[in-house]
Amino acid sequence: MGSFQLNYSAVDDVLLVGFEDPEDARLEPIPLNDHIVLTLGWGRRAVALAFYSFANLLGVSETVFTSLHGLAAEEVEEILGVLTSEPASAFFDVTDPEGLIARVLAPRIDRLIGGP
Repeated sequence: MGSFQLNYSAVDDVLLVGFEDPEDARLEPIPLNDHIVLTLGWGRRAVALAFYSFANLLGVSETVFTSLHGLAAEEVEEILGVLTSEPASAFFDVTDPEGLIARVLAPRIDRLIGGP
């Protein structure tokens, strides 16, 4: 993976992650639930993630991607494919794809920079 940015505000408990330069004209924010937003860029690749109440998300055993309910099955499958692929997979363990359930992970820097 190339460059990335991590910005965490302890006051707001918000983690903002940027994987690529956000100057992409085709940015598409996709809310996964009330606390997580995935932003896709050209080619439907992960450009950014925003976690609201990040410490709380780390403290629970699972989170449900409630905002994906009601989307077409093909779109849900595509989004889950992004979340289970690098670089977004450094932040998620999708434990039940059919139930849209995942665990939010604290990212390991070595994994983000392509280490073992």
